Amino acid sequence: MIRLKQLISIKPYERINGFGNELSVVNINKRNMKHTALSRLCMILFMSISILSCKKDKEPTSAALIKQYALAGTYKAQITPSFMGTSAIASGEHTVRIEDLGDGRIRLLYDKFQKNPMPFVMTADITMTVKKGNNNTLLLEGKDGLFKADPPDGSGINPDDIMPGIQLPDGAENGMRSDQAGITGTYGEIEKEGVTANRFDLNLTPGLPLPVQVFIYTKQKIN
Repeated sequence: MIRLKQLISIKPYERINGFGNELSVVNINKRNMKHTALSRLCMILFMSISILSCKKDKEPTSAALIKQYALAGTYKAQITPSFMGTSAIASGEHTVRIEDLGDGRIRLLYDKFQKNPMPFVMTADITMTVKKGNNNTLLLEGKDGLFKADPPDGSGINPDDIMPGIQLPDGAENGMRSDQAGITGTYGEIEKEGVTANRFDLNLTPGLPLPVQVFIYTKQKIN
């Protein structure tokens, strides 16, 4: 009777008279399995974080990309002001400059661009950020740039010289100026006029009270 009571009162981890308890072995195995699974999960998470960190560290900075792609320089470019982004007002070659600001940004400048029948002389000065895109392409974006449309000789523009469909705001005959110009675009291997080459391909929004966009793509790096 005493022997029976002793057996009934056995705890899972106790042994009496050489008898083991199978439940204790099962419990130990379960704990080991949980510990092993948790260890493996922690190891996978650690390796994933390490791989992502290494990949991020290897990605070039914007400043490095500017130098790697040799973006700074003077270019011959095709500039096309366009009404509503669809109908070209004029188009012609002009010199543009790209400056490396040394902080991961570049600066686009061109001065006194004018082609007939465009009545204004256009000047732009805008800073762009540089990011890595797909297929060795760089993504460019800028805002709060300067854009000016001035009369070529300093006197007012004759409203009759404005192409049909464009209504000048009051006072615009004496020139317009904006410090809210925006620009987006890419740099990479791009086809234009049947020629594929590394070039800038940009869309500039002047920020003026006119439905005009300016398309710019570089044709040749001069220096």
